[in-house]
Amino acid sequence: MSNQNNFLESFKSGSKRFATLVADTGAKTMLKTDVAFLERDIKNRKHSFGIQIYDILQSNAKASSSDTVFSASDEIQKAFEECKLDIETLEKKISKKREEMDAIGDHNHHGGGDAGGGDGESASERTAELESGILPDSY
Repeated sequence: MSNQNNFLESFKSGSKRFATLVADTGAKTMLKTDVAFLERDIKNRKHSFGIQIYDILQSNAKASSSDTVFSASDEIQKAFEECKLDIETLEKKISKKREEMDAIGDHNHHGGGDAGGGDGESASERTAELESGILPDSY
């Protein structure tokens, strides 16, 4: 009877680790998606900055006085400062998302390294698979 209890406890423990691994993988995937969207937002902001600068230069191209040149320079500098602030804000968000991903990775591996497989899969992941009844390479 004790062997059966040990097996059930082992199975239960493995199932919990496997469920945690699946949940963490889902959270990490969601964070990667968030990073991709934020990177796209940075690209779009740079694109709109270019359009804004073009419009400023185009509207001032017709006038050639030195006052207009200084005005255009001021407008360009203001547009740049706004764009830079927007991009810095987005980059901070990306940095936080990456820190969260790293924290999830640290949580999964508990400081352990790759144990022998060489394929990037950790020993705890292999153990969780084996204890949950999923046999590696059995397709």
